[in-house]
Amino acid sequence: MTTYCNPLPIPSYPRGKFTFPPYDRPEAWGWLQETPRDFRELADPTVLWHEGRWYLFPSCGMAWVTEDFATWTHHPIEPFDAGYAPTVAKFRGRFLMTASKAGLWEAPHPLGPWKQVGLFVTPSGTAPESWQDPMIFPDDDGRIYLYWGIAAPGIFGAELDPERPERMITAPRILFEFDSAHTWERAGDHNESTYRNYNEGAWMLKIGATYYLTYAAPGTEWKTYGMGCYRGDSPLGPFVYDESSPFCTKTDGLVQGPGHGCIVAGPNETLWAFYTCRVCYEHVFERRIGMDRVRLRENGRLEVVVTETPQFAPGRSEGDEAGEGPGWSALGYRRRATASSHAPGRVALYAVDQSMVTWWQPADGDAAPWIEIDLGPARFLVRSLRLVWKDVGLDYNAGVLPGPFRWRLSLRDGADGAWRSVVDASNNDVDLLIDYRELSEPEPATRVRLELTGWPAGLQPGLVDFAVFGNALR
Repeated sequence: MTTYCNPLPIPSYPRGKFTFPPYDRPEAWGWLQETPRDFRELADPTVLWHEGRWYLFPSCGMAWVTEDFATWTHHPIEPFDAGYAPTVAKFRGRFLMTASKAGLWEAPHPLGPWKQVGLFVTPSGTAPESWQDPMIFPDDDGRIYLYWGIAAPGIFGAELDPERPERMITAPRILFEFDSAHTWERAGDHNESTYRNYNEGAWMLKIGATYYLTYAAPGTEWKTYGMGCYRGDSPLGPFVYDESSPFCTKTDGLVQGPGHGCIVAGPNETLWAFYTCRVCYEHVFERRIGMDRVRLRENGRLEVVVTETPQFAPGRSEGDEAGEGPGWSALGYRRRATASSHAPGRVALYAVDQSMVTWWQPADGDAAPWIEIDLGPARFLVRSLRLVWKDVGLDYNAGVLPGPFRWRLSLRDGADGAWRSVVDASNNDVDLLIDYRELSEPEPATRVRLELTGWPAGLQPGLVDFAVFGNALR
């Protein structure tokens, strides 16, 4: 493929932590005292650029690899889940990894084998305070640093011993704290909670002689979740708040709340942001992952335009400085949608309303469900499609497990035109909660039809988003 589309089509989304012990106990996480239905979750991505590939290490499962920067393959490692918000870095020819409430691992390769080294300790021999959301940063002078912290008292930093990187050689210091004067840091979908927030997900990036300490706020469950930064001349500051914050934000549409992420190198000396985006239907930690290009603007300002339409995959069109991608529009949103049937309250409109918390669901007993979108009277050249699924009735303890959805896409051009199949995934054997595909050739159409040909046993298929992309025809 020449394009990618958010949220990313990462295969084999794992089970959400809050559906099994010890996280399902109300006392484990304080105010998150809810018992969710089973759900799947990926978030808090760390991505490593190594030998022309990206290695993705998110919360809840590891690891995924891409060579073409458009499709991902799953390579499970041990530990499969090191803890929330893992971080991986290359240092002195080996790879180091840690995560929230975890110690240090090392390996000769990003996919392992990983072995435990020990717990992090401060110069006084104690465990670090607020040990969550860590980030390991090897500087280009051979020194190595650690950043961590979530909510109060603030974001911490310390220098590590390069010989024994589980040991800190400087006392942890708070690099910055929540500042209510930064309106976007305040909790809530409208930043209404003046004195409550989560500053978290620290990430260090060095460009030239400037250190960018990025972070996320105000909390992963809010559409206002985004990424901001402080800038300084040394790895441990002092840092000055960058008034362009948040540099990565989006509060409407399918992709919302692009926070807690990383900024990593890509092909042809480009920079890319990977970020968490919210679903938050079954639980506030039900999330997905997206990515977009990072640009360095005037006065050293970072900028990320968060997208949910097809964009050029890294290395495909690096001259696209305007960030406009291939120019393919979403063609079917809020147009007339019909279906073979629908479950109560799950009408066809919910597959085309550009929302992550509604879905079309066929009625029980519909053995051959389909959904159509009327694009007319205009004609369009369809180039790609994105399907976002919901596995309704997921129940790991009962053996109702996720798996591949199978389907067929057909188009019709004009009222008298014949239906023609353009993408046949009726033999799909990959578990894709989000599925994005380009057509082999662009096809003219005034109507599109999706036929469901198979889904995991015991589940009811839910279609959160049915989107086709392309251009208008004269």
